[in-house]
Amino acid sequence: MSLRGVIMSLLLIAATAHAADDPLTFVLIQPGSPGSSEEAAPLMARWAGYLSAHLPGRPRVNGLYVNSLEQAKSVVQSKNKPHFAIVTLPYYLEQRGRHDLQPQLISRPGGKSDDRYRLLVATASPVANWRALKGDVAGTLCYNADAVARLMFRQPSFAALPFRCQPTDRLLRGARQVVRGELSGVLVTDEQFTSLMALPEGKQLRLLHASELLPPPLVVTFGQPDAALHGVIQALLGMKDDPTAKELLTELRTDGFGPLDLAGLTLLQNRP
Repeated sequence: MSLRGVIMSLLLIAATAHAADDPLTFVLIQPGSPGSSEEAAPLMARWAGYLSAHLPGRPRVNGLYVNSLEQAKSVVQSKNKPHFAIVTLPYYLEQRGRHDLQPQLISRPGGKSDDRYRLLVATASPVANWRALKGDVAGTLCYNADAVARLMFRQPSFAALPFRCQPTDRLLRGARQVVRGELSGVLVTDEQFTSLMALPEGKQLRLLHASELLPPPLVVTFGQPDAALHGVIQALLGMKDDPTAKELLTELRTDGFGPLDLAGLTLLQNRP
């Protein structure tokens, strides 16, 4: 038997074992993002169905969307914790040691293979740099503020910064509060920045500080992947070039999944 034949046999055996016992499960963890688990359930079911159809043996696959750290903690610490997840970079950096998160792929929101975090202030703000900023900033990035402090400002935690970080799931409201002088700034991802700049509020904000280019959300496994999860990784990689996945990817707000720059991610992980 060829090497390819051996690999496919192993994948089939592993997938059949999953189908006979527990389903393959995954969770999309996006702290502060819109919606709810209930609202996202139909989309997660379609995604799970797609993956099942593209795995040997068509194992059962279940997917879940969560947008709060409390939900995420409950899911990943449950007895039947997921097999893999799609997570933000700050979440990964803060939780990788607790849950043995092993990075495998990147997602490509907006078709981009990188991200950049920005600190925006009101155009009328006299502040010249982030070191002079006081008060409160807000954003979904604040749900994992300590990781963001390392990524954006090379500080060990947000407590070391001269301003405070308020988690919010209402970014537009936060932007309006900045314009009115009720907040000092907002922290945004590249995707959020693009959306915000297309709105009238965006014209009343200016860039104060930006991070270097960073990895986008990551596909991670809980522990080292087995043969079945290697099959999932290949199925995810194949979505970008699969015409039948186009509508699903549009709803997921990504053009697919791609290979990971593990060396670059390791440098970020080791940053003090």
